[in-house]
Amino acid sequence: MSFNHKKKYGQNFLNDEFEVLNKIIEVSDIKSEDNILEIGPGQGALTSMLIDKVKKLTCIEIDNDLEKILQKKFSNKQNFELVMGDILEVDLKKYLTPHTKVVANIPYYITSPIINKIIEHRDLIDEAYIMVQKEVGERICAREGKERSILTLAVEYYGEAKYLFTIPREHFKPVPNVDSAFIKIRLYEDQKYQKKISEDLFFKYVKAAFSNKRKNIVNNFSTLGYSKDYIKEILKKIEISENERAENISIDNFIRLIELFEVSK
Repeated sequence: MSFNHKKKYGQNFLNDEFEVLNKIIEVSDIKSEDNILEIGPGQGALTSMLIDKVKKLTCIEIDNDLEKILQKKFSNKQNFELVMGDILEVDLKKYLTPHTKVVANIPYYITSPIINKIIEHRDLIDEAYIMVQKEVGERICAREGKERSILTLAVEYYGEAKYLFTIPREHFKPVPNVDSAFIKIRLYEDQKYQKKISEDLFFKYVKAAFSNKRKNIVNNFSTLGYSKDYIKEILKKIEISENERAENISIDNFIRLIELFEVSK
């Protein structure tokens, strides 16, 4: 977890990091048999709290200036592995074993790509405990309302997200413009939604549904080539108002809608 202020990599550090780090360890359900992936260990504040508690700790750090610091602190630990590189480019299959857990303060400007990478490697990663910008955390974990987005549904399709706690901006130095959130994403082992509907179909409809946030579901689904009357007919079957907006439709109702549209083809 990186708490040194490195502007080029969007990193900040905590004023009273011990209190927050302790909370992170507590809520991340750390066990002695865990294999942990830490993205952006920085100078090793969280690393030093994890290293003696887990079976294996793999750290991926992009900033070459930090390599010597991390090696000096942890290279004597048998369970420590440092991979220098960009998390978005590193081949995780080379370094991770199944049932890995991610615990990290990720660079906020690449939150979505990192979450996508975690999801893509769900055969290796079971769950992720990550610090993100507060509004992004709220969006990912939102059950209903205007915070919901394509990202919310993407996470819901592959797993279950939970908002764990808020870290006010005053805890960071220099003080950023946003508060932070620590969230959990547990990826489904049983692929419950993937078994019902393919990724391609799911995202085709979800992207259409959110194509214009100001428009209702009838207008947005009509971009897929269906007539508005036909869309209203389908919505009526599962009692969804024709004036409803995408952010108020649950993943289960999305899947029911997609099934109805596709069966009728």
